[in-house]
Amino acid sequence: MAATWSFELFIDGAWEQGEGGNAIEVINPATEEPIGSVPEATAKDAVRAIEAARRAFDEGPWPWMKPAERAAVLRKMGQALLARSAELHDLIVAQTGSVGFVTDAIQAAGSIGMFFSNADLAEHSFQWVEVDPPTGAPTGMAGSALVREPVGVVGAITPFNFPFMLNVVKTAPALAAGCTVVLKPHPWTPLDAFLIAQAAEEAGVPPGVLNVVPGGAEVGETLTTSPMVDMITMTGSTATGRRIMAAGAPTMKRLHLELGGKSAQVVLDDVSEDYARSIGFGAVLVHCGQGCVIQTRLLLPEHLLDAYKEGVRQALGQVKIGDPRDPDTTLGPLIREQQRQRVEGLVASGIEEGAEVLCGAKRPEGFEKGFFYEPTVLVGANHMRIAQEEIFGPVLTVIPYSGKDADAVRIANDSIYGLGGGVIAANTSRAFNVARQIRAGSMSAQGVGSAAVADLGPGGGQGPGWGLAPAGIGQRGAFGGYKHSGVGREWGHHGFAAFTEVKSISWS
Repeated sequence: MAATWSFELFIDGAWEQGEGGNAIEVINPATEEPIGSVPEATAKDAVRAIEAARRAFDEGPWPWMKPAERAAVLRKMGQALLARSAELHDLIVAQTGSVGFVTDAIQAAGSIGMFFSNADLAEHSFQWVEVDPPTGAPTGMAGSALVREPVGVVGAITPFNFPFMLNVVKTAPALAAGCTVVLKPHPWTPLDAFLIAQAAEEAGVPPGVLNVVPGGAEVGETLTTSPMVDMITMTGSTATGRRIMAAGAPTMKRLHLELGGKSAQVVLDDVSEDYARSIGFGAVLVHCGQGCVIQTRLLLPEHLLDAYKEGVRQALGQVKIGDPRDPDTTLGPLIREQQRQRVEGLVASGIEEGAEVLCGAKRPEGFEKGFFYEPTVLVGANHMRIAQEEIFGPVLTVIPYSGKDADAVRIANDSIYGLGGGVIAANTSRAFNVARQIRAGSMSAQGVGSAAVADLGPGGGQGPGWGLAPAGIGQRGAFGGYKHSGVGREWGHHGFAAFTEVKSISWS
């Protein structure tokens, strides 16, 4: 019998059914079978959660605790979640349809390290106080200081694609900074948020500091309009981000918005035909293309197009669509039927606009259940909807171009989005020089020439002594985008600082 999970709302340190009496049934997108349920929070539930978070912040003790004390609690939360790693893995696979390395490296246990890294930031690395040397003044001594304080009550709104990772990337730094949090997970994928609540309870987080209220638009609207909420941190579509900006304006909310993307993988003209054959579907197999930063546009020099097409035909035989629990599966399902229909509609628009279909563009045969869709490669132009809109499915749009670097930069930047991208060249320096011209928040530059790979030597390329590999995702760097891809940055010390305010104090 398949595992199932059921939870109650978590408000003010207590588990309860809530006001409405309605339940959210969570289904497995690969089988369409129910895997659990949670109460559907109402606006009244959200208000009670906000009030609890407000009391916990205003009355303490959480924001007044020493950073080392909060850090100790976060480490206990991380340990509690590590102890549940096997359950978390199974839950994530059943809830999202995630397959392969993505499940553990990003979706599940790979995200737990953010509790430890943010604990370390709060305790050891973050500069909470900057004090100028005191000076003489007519009345005695004068001076000034800049201090960092927690921003207050945080409303965290997360999507369905990487739910646990995004729940952690918002709650861990907010809690470490001394904020209190009301977390609204997506109603399609609410279950893992309650494992975080259980870990908070086990670690001794005071009542009201973390609250979990899954629900629909009315819960989100309550968070974004409440004068008791100081900040909204949200990951989701650009359209939703615009609505949140408008709703939060009357109360001057601090906003962190990580929104949509249409990232471009740029191949430069000195890349070999052999490499072009190896590209295949690019990254759109990753979580069935349901990722905002996935590179869903492939800018390819025209002279490499025939070699690339050969590679796609060869790559098709290596794709296994099916049960996400099977370690050999490379492509799982989309999250829901309505998402599959959206993908189908956008692919149809590309065909209507004249795109060439290299593969896919249909549902796979032999699946009576599950929201599966074949990996799809279309050759088209950058003005088409398939090249401009975020599809959120296993669909790659190939855009042939002249091979000139200036053309590649122009096409890559011809988008309302600016979240991510990558440049591939025969040598890394050329790739880097093109990558820095692309207006996006996260870029990669890769050299794929024929030079021999260096021997990493002792330590696997690290040390001696100083080299430590980051464990998991979201602990270093900065994640966020330009233009319509959002406001602010997550991960590392930039993500931590987003949950603080700067106060200037002078004395005399």
